[in-house]
Amino acid sequence: MYKKYIAAWILSFSACTSAVATPSFGDQHIELSYSFNAESFYDLYGSQYHYTPSNSYALGLTEPQLKLEEPDLPKYLIAQDQKDWDYLKEQTYTVLGLSVVTVGLMTMLPESITKWDEESRDLSQLGRKWRDNVREGPVWDRDEHFLNYIMHPYFGGVYYTAARHAGFNEFESFLYSATLSTFFWEYGVEAFAEVPSWQDLFITPFFGSVVGEMMFEAEQNIVRSGGEIWGSESLGGVTLFFLNPVGHIHGWVTNTWGGSADMQFNYQPWFGNADAARFALDAGASYDSHFYAVELNVRF
Repeated sequence: MYKKYIAAWILSFSACTSAVATPSFGDQHIELSYSFNAESFYDLYGSQYHYTPSNSYALGLTEPQLKLEEPDLPKYLIAQDQKDWDYLKEQTYTVLGLSVVTVGLMTMLPESITKWDEESRDLSQLGRKWRDNVREGPVWDRDEHFLNYIMHPYFGGVYYTAARHAGFNEFESFLYSATLSTFFWEYGVEAFAEVPSWQDLFITPFFGSVVGEMMFEAEQNIVRSGGEIWGSESLGGVTLFFLNPVGHIHGWVTNTWGGSADMQFNYQPWFGNADAARFALDAGASYDSHFYAVELNVRF
């Protein structure tokens, strides 16, 4: 049965071939041609889809997409992902230097503001005055409310943000602020001029940490908004400086100077220099067995 079907199919194919090869209209030549126009075909059926050929570049197959990268922010505007002890140490040196400058400026302010009398401004007996003030305190001071309840929390916040930018968490930054405000400032620099204060010992680290975290968050929000406030870069820049003055000053000095500085406390009279000690004694200086000094080495 299958053989019959195959034979019939072969005969039909042969007949079709013969019909194409031999024209049935005499000697008339007939040429069949057909061209396909894609746009006409789609227009015929009213289709809204049209295909427009495109090269590989337009499709983005051979060339990567153009990616614009934002410029790197300075380090003092970035919160480190992990603890950076070196950066914290560098900022601490900056705090020490700024504190010395601050004391120098405070000596020029009137007594009605600082409550430092003429005896407190005398530099000839710094060691004795420091010991007497430390032994006498802490006391409830008579400073202006502006200094006690605005400036001290602000400076406590400045210490706090220095640690936050170096990658330390809230509690660790509080400890750093408390250490600087208590041992460096209240029982250190300021004790040369006045007795340590109960208000400053409490308000500077505790209120300063609250203020400092608010300063830190506000700074990061301004940075994320492009450094602008109300569309003004100038206002944003000034605000960012006061929110983190230590970081800005440290960054400016580091970028401009390019040197290095080391600071350490020294407890040896005349820094262990026998010749200097002998010269001072011969000149009439009194020998003081209690010696506290800061040794600063600056390299250019």
